[in-house]
Amino acid sequence: MRIEYLRAVCVEINAKAPTSFWAASNDTLARAWNGIGPEHWPCWMRGAVSFLLRPFNAAALIHDWEFSQPDKTFGAFTAANARLIENIVREALFNCHVGIIPWGIAAGILCEVFGWKAYKEGKLK
Repeated sequence: MRIEYLRAVCVEINAKAPTSFWAASNDTLARAWNGIGPEHWPCWMRGAVSFLLRPFNAAALIHDWEFSQPDKTFGAFTAANARLIENIVREALFNCHVGIIPWGIAAGILCEVFGWKAYKEGKLK
């Protein structure tokens, strides 16, 4: 149910995502979704960050999908992080959470700076 909701939000905000995201089943997307934060973080930390950045969960679903894909090039990594930032802004504007856009952008930048290892290790569960 959660994935269906997040996917519907992605449609509503006109989120940017690769074609493979839109073609994936909800079950497959659920296998990519881990909340906000890299898989190697403890569950409690990912849970806390997911709670704090909950206005960006739809954007994070697309980002997790991209990190789970087999194309592990630096270009694909950078494109995923750029889409994350764009989708964060779209989601925040749609939900009238304008004041937290800087936090979302900071999270996207941190993904670009520190997320290469998580990207290289990302896969479907």
